[in-house]
Amino acid sequence: MDLIFTKEDLAKYPFSKDARKYVKELKFDYKDFKTRYGEEVLERAYLRINAAIERRVIPPIFDEDLDVEILSFPTALLLVGNIGDSLLSTRYAIAESKRASLFLRNESSEKILYLASNTFGWKIIFRKNGKFQGYTFRLFFRDYLSHIPEHSPAWKLSNRILENGEVLLIRHDVVRLLEEAVKIYILNRLSKKMKVDDFSVFLPWIEKIRNSWSKYKVKIEKWKTLDYGEEAYPPCIINLLNATKAGKNIPHVGRFALAAFLLNIGKTVDEVLDIFRSSPDFNENIARYQIEHIAGLRGSRIRYSPFKCENMKSYGLCRDDGKSCKNIKHPLQYYYRKGIAKKRKNVEKKRIS
Repeated sequence: MDLIFTKEDLAKYPFSKDARKYVKELKFDYKDFKTRYGEEVLERAYLRINAAIERRVIPPIFDEDLDVEILSFPTALLLVGNIGDSLLSTRYAIAESKRASLFLRNESSEKILYLASNTFGWKIIFRKNGKFQGYTFRLFFRDYLSHIPEHSPAWKLSNRILENGEVLLIRHDVVRLLEEAVKIYILNRLSKKMKVDDFSVFLPWIEKIRNSWSKYKVKIEKWKTLDYGEEAYPPCIINLLNATKAGKNIPHVGRFALAAFLLNIGKTVDEVLDIFRSSPDFNENIARYQIEHIAGLRGSRIRYSPFKCENMKSYGLCRDDGKSCKNIKHPLQYYYRKGIAKKRKNVEKKRIS
């Protein structure tokens, strides 16, 4: 497909193949960061990262100089990548992917197709008329499977329309898959530190980012390390945990939900691995690999969250009796609410005594 991106398009999608080519043509070198113009690029890169830290999404606002906007993206990757914090990398990648999604929602089908095929190499076509009305996009199933955004029944291949190896999709689906593709691309870039001859010009900016990030990371880590005990686990997790300890062969989605929950409340890979030792088909090497993958230590380096309650219900894993999980939408929400309530109760007991 032949389509030329405007400079504004390059600023919207700085991760695109076209934008990367344009950056090379600018011949902006590391020594240029020591100039006043380079300072502007660094400032904009910092603002991108800080927005990701503070607001979790990067506003779609351009500087008057679009070149500054375009150059700030690879500069931000350089800064975040050299900090080497996986949690920050994930937060930044998600924020950039959401920014791209905001633009993609208003793009023409032609431009969406161009970005998908030219930047990510997807085998995708647009077909307005067909047997299934409304499903105007067709994506090769392997490209689809590589970019499923979440573990939910709606995205399972068995719940999709498949024709001649192509998954039929609506526009919203394609945008969501592209959002995931952007996140994966950025995480892959961030996992490889960029080597620079003279790194001194970046050090003050990295220090600013670290200071900004530390305020939020402390809160995140505090929540993750608060151990409220098994009595704070939601009924669904208790059921999965007891079944696993009893040596029952729970389904794959159940194992994923249990491992993801435990890792997200601060359990180590080894602690989670020990829980699964009672499984009838336990294989330490395979189990460790899968748990490390969920923890974001392997593969795409994405740390997975447990399923939301609606997904737990869809998979038949929910064990709510209609009272225990009132107004709860996520297993982690249950855990922290129950834990906080327990902590307050203990404080009240101490105060009375």
